[in-house]
Amino acid sequence: MKLSKKLVAMLSAGVMAFSLVGLAGCASSESASSTVESTTEEINAQDLEVTGSGFTVLPDNTVSYAFTVENPNEGYIANSATFTIEGYDANDVMVIGGGETIQEVYPGVTTAAAGTSYLADATVEIARFEVKPLMENILWTKTTETPEELNSMFQLSDQQVKENDGSMVITGSISADLGEPEEGADSALDRREDAHVVAILRDADGNIICGGSAMGIMLDPSMTPVSTAGTGVVPGSVDEEGNPIEPAEGEMTEPVEGEPPADGTGEEGESNIAKTTYTITIPGIVEYASVDIYATPGI
Repeated sequence: MKLSKKLVAMLSAGVMAFSLVGLAGCASSESASSTVESTTEEINAQDLEVTGSGFTVLPDNTVSYAFTVENPNEGYIANSATFTIEGYDANDVMVIGGGETIQEVYPGVTTAAAGTSYLADATVEIARFEVKPLMENILWTKTTETPEELNSMFQLSDQQVKENDGSMVITGSISADLGEPEEGADSALDRREDAHVVAILRDADGNIICGGSAMGIMLDPSMTPVSTAGTGVVPGSVDEEGNPIEPAEGEMTEPVEGEPPADGTGEEGESNIAKTTYTITIPGIVEYASVDIYATPGI
């Protein structure tokens, strides 16, 4: 089994065929929410490109699908990008339908989405599967973040795939360097990242088979110990609110070997790293050759 790590996208849960009105949501990243939104027409935006898609019909007629998207509009984030999901039989009759909304599609990185639909007639085969963006509904915000910055924002590790009660469960760890608090912030808790993690299963030829997503991954300093290396702060010398703790009489105040000196002259250590785990469940067992894990900023 081959596991690969890639940076990528966030998505909403799959839905049954019905009107897509109301699927649009709001942007979550600081870079997006702090900038004036523009329409597709105002910036003459190029269409978002669906670079790959695929599906598997599971034994209970659930259709598990996944797709990848590229945003060719340099310097602009596509917010609340809704995609139609449609499957047709050999007679060109639509037999499945639905929609997916990706809250933020950044330029220069691959964004992934996954979901489920339902095939009402088990005797029907899906001959054509299409994923298309509704460009007229997208709002755009400017961004100065580079693809290199976005691709290095999250680190993925410890991926595992297990079968449990007829489903495939994909787990792993995700971490991010949250950096220093922004100017004027009261504490490191004012700096956090939201991530959406997507798993895409592929066959031996690299074709997408299906996928799943983990919703609401939040990374903030409360999740893992905040490193004090390179800051001149001796562990145990400040309380939870960052206020100095006066040493008891006779207590050693010099740092021990391996810890930074109190005057801040030590070598710079690791930054403010937050880490948590994710779980993705695909409602069925499928044959696959590899699993790609994608993670991008957003709720």
